[in-house]
Amino acid sequence: MVKSVVGEETQLKSAEDRLFQSSVPAQVGLIVGKLSSDSNRGFVYDLITTPPTDGGGPACSLRSEGGGRDDKKKVSKGGKPSAEPSLVIDGDWVAEHARQVSRMLLGGMNVVGIYIWASEASFKATTPSILAQAVRLVAQAASWYNSEFDESLLIHISYSPRRSTTFGSSMKQSATP
Repeated sequence: MVKSVVGEETQLKSAEDRLFQSSVPAQVGLIVGKLSSDSNRGFVYDLITTPPTDGGGPACSLRSEGGGRDDKKKVSKGGKPSAEPSLVIDGDWVAEHARQVSRMLLGGMNVVGIYIWASEASFKATTPSILAQAVRLVAQAASWYNSEFDESLLIHISYSPRRSTTFGSSMKQSATP
């Protein structure tokens, strides 16, 4: 299990600055790095933005509750209305991007997960199953998936408030019929 994640500060600062200067409200991309089961560390080398789909649509977008413009507000568990849009991720497209990038990487580097660029509220409004499915599809598409180390990363970079959070995820799952 990865207990810490380390990255080259100047490289990641450059990627973070690129995200903060972009005008998109949500974005998904790949994490290139190395996960080490021996040292319980993950190394992040770069964040690579997933390009638009063949149809020109974004790989990640925001969707308000109900799928369109709706004045009804979703009521959260605390009883307060929540109008925060949730993330929609084209998992198959992101997985195809991971497959292509994996083929081009030098030895020792792998696609080790995904990053999500979105506000904290939108990230929290997204069901965990959507995020888990995107991470799982990318892990299956990555070249190291069948190795003995079956972990993947999810980095959430929030612009409101400005911060980043890293999550580790094990890909071990029970067999389902």
